[in-house]
Order: sequence, then structure tokens, then C-alpha cells
Amino acid sequence: MNSSPSFEKRAADSGLGSPDFKSLFCELYGCMPEEYEERAFRACLYPHARLVAPIIRALAPKFFERDFALIQYLASAPGRRHAMNEIAAYMEANESKGGFFRKVLRIRISARKASGLLGELFVRRPDTKTGETTTT
Repeated sequence: MNSSPSFEKRAADSGLGSPDFKSLFCELYGCMPEEYEERAFRACLYPHARLVAPIIRALAPKFFERDFALIQYLASAPGRRHAMNEIAAYMEANESKGGFFRKVLRIRISARKASGLLGELFVRRPDTKTGETTTT
């Protein structure tokens, strides 16, 4: 039989493929899909950044634009490899154009936390039918 990419796309679109990052995140954190961006943002922030993020967001709403772009991408990333590439690009952007607050004070999300969540949600997760841990 000929297995075509269009079949794989149809399977993913119909819910037969693996769950996406957003679904797995919401399941783990017990949140509604509408809460995903805010919850993922807080989960990935450096601890000290959690204290000042609400103030910065009120004073400079675009400051965390890059962070939310990454979180939005991760929500429906087509796979772990693509997500890791996007996290690497995020890290590179912070290094080259981050500025004092992002580079030195680390007022941003942590790429290590984001990739840790990827690993936690995609790499090893229990099979709901058997209870065994599977690798996706």
C-alpha cells in the first residue's frame, strides 16, 4: 500500500494523530484551552520575572511579544523537532537583540523551561489505555 503524506495530514486533522502541545499542557495543568497562553507564559517565566511581568505588561504591552509568539507557535507545533528549532531561534534572537532586560536581567520566558515542558509533554507520557509510559 502507498502511504501518502495527505493521509497523515488527514489523520492529524481528524484527531487520530498525537495530541498537540496545547492540549497536553492544558491536561497537565488542568486549564481551559482559552487559558493556555497565560498559563504557559507564567509556567515558562524565570521565577524573578514573574514578580515584575504584570507591571511590565501594563507599562509596555509589546515587551513580551516575542515570548507570546513562541508560546503561540508551541501550541500547534507540527512536532518536537520543529518546536526545538523555534526555541533555538528564540534563544538566538534574545542573544542578538535582547537588550539589558532580556539578556542580563532575564525578564523573559526561559528557553530551558519551555524545552523541559516539551520533553515532559511529548517525549514521555502515560498511555491512557494501558497506563504504560510511551515515547511520542
